[in-house]
Amino acid sequence: MDGSGDRAEAASPRRGGKRAWVVGSGAVGVALVVAAGMVIADDGPAGIAAPYECGTGGGAHGTASPSSAPDRPAPDGVADFDGDGHPDLALGSMGDVPGGYGGGSIEVAYGAGDGTGIARCQYLTQDDPGIPGGNRDEAFFGTDVAARDFDGDGYTDLAASVFDWKPSVIIMWGSENGLSRGVRVPGTDGSHVAWADDPILDEQLAAGDFDGDGHPDLVFGLGADEGLLKGPFGRDGAPAGTGRVPAPRRPAPDVRGANYDDLVAGDLDGDGVDDLVSIHDAGTGAEVPWRDRTRPVSYLRGARDGFTQPEDVRLPDAGEGAIGDVDGDGVDDLVLSPRGGDASRSSVTVVYGTEDGPRARRTTTVDRDTPGVPGTEPQDEDAVFTSLDTGDVNGDGYADVVAGAPRWDVYGEPGPEQVLFLAGGPDGLGGEGARLYDGDDLGAAPGGDADFGGAVGLTDLDGDGRADLVVTAPGSDTVEGVTYLLPGTTGGPSATGVTRLTEGTFDDTEGLDLLMGGAEIAH
Repeated sequence: MDGSGDRAEAASPRRGGKRAWVVGSGAVGVALVVAAGMVIADDGPAGIAAPYECGTGGGAHGTASPSSAPDRPAPDGVADFDGDGHPDLALGSMGDVPGGYGGGSIEVAYGAGDGTGIARCQYLTQDDPGIPGGNRDEAFFGTDVAARDFDGDGYTDLAASVFDWKPSVIIMWGSENGLSRGVRVPGTDGSHVAWADDPILDEQLAAGDFDGDGHPDLVFGLGADEGLLKGPFGRDGAPAGTGRVPAPRRPAPDVRGANYDDLVAGDLDGDGVDDLVSIHDAGTGAEVPWRDRTRPVSYLRGARDGFTQPEDVRLPDAGEGAIGDVDGDGVDDLVLSPRGGDASRSSVTVVYGTEDGPRARRTTTVDRDTPGVPGTEPQDEDAVFTSLDTGDVNGDGYADVVAGAPRWDVYGEPGPEQVLFLAGGPDGLGGEGARLYDGDDLGAAPGGDADFGGAVGLTDLDGDGRADLVVTAPGSDTVEGVTYLLPGTTGGPSATGVTRLTEGTFDDTEGLDLLMGGAEIAH
């Protein structure tokens, strides 16, 4: 899922900073070595900047050797770009790069298989010789990122969106040395939603098996004749085929335009084929009170013969979405941050999946008034959940939920930035075992300048069967961006033994606003 959510309403969402840096784990700081952009070999003409050792300090620069063989492979569905069995992480950043304001970059953290420790780091931009294009203003390379094995060679690959003059997709191939040569997917077809305001800059990328053939696919374009890019992909980036993605219905006759803000994928009817859920901004804008903002949600059902749009599926308005099986019945559920009506700002709604798809007749809403949920309902407009993810943190077999509430608006009122953890169970989502994480408690800049919770993710970084919590705080032009890694435990994410990855971990160029992790997390 991405962290954009309601950021489209901000007057200037692309802000960040570049300052002195340090990485710590718990109370112990660890200096990092940032290697120059070494080139690694691949079967193409040029490679991209190799991963470098980022946790030892004081050593010589150079290409890091592949990690030693793990005791067991990485868990299914977890990114492993170098195939060493240790899960990896990619952070999309929509900030500046050398030669490009808003050019965008991707930061990759390679797991060490030891807690939430990170073995190697990688910083990717379009100036890498093995990545198509070049750094330029407002290309937003990596705003959307998706991790899957797109060519079927056993290594996880990374797909990234880019808008260098027109929207397109770049895939970077996994290898035993990590992400290597990148290729542009040919013939990428942009959105053709008839009622979209600006379909180019708000294009979204989602990965899943949408035709049920066992190969991961990509969707990049609602309402596009070639918006479905079918796997497996060739090493030249060409998909095995393409397909149409229907345009969501106009949510109401009076809605004249509706850019879409989020696109998530999962199997919401249990048929073994992934479905799509899109979330839209129906043009109400930031000047409209929070309760009155229209955020229609649409459902497209995946199938071998193409997407369909069931007439009888109606979903509540929402600003953000995620998909996971929170009640353990074998069918994915749709998790939403609701908008409008009587919903509270700090509420999470689950629309449970059924064999007929997600049905609003069975829902659960959890908020600060739910027994067991800590904290009180925020009273200002800027404290809204704008990032969501699901994963099994406590290892009980049920998907849990995390929701981030950063102060994303540059003109927002100062206040707490928080991430809420909610546990799934046989009865679905509830308040028992809920935990609240405040940016202040983890050392984030106070007052809302850090955007703590700008993106959240749940992934099993150490392969122990419990998902770890990833929280980004992209920062501002005066506050350094930080990504926090909280280990998963039977009691939820632990605030003990937290690993901090800062901007300088990946790029130490002076004067750039990196906005690390300000876009999306791929895992």
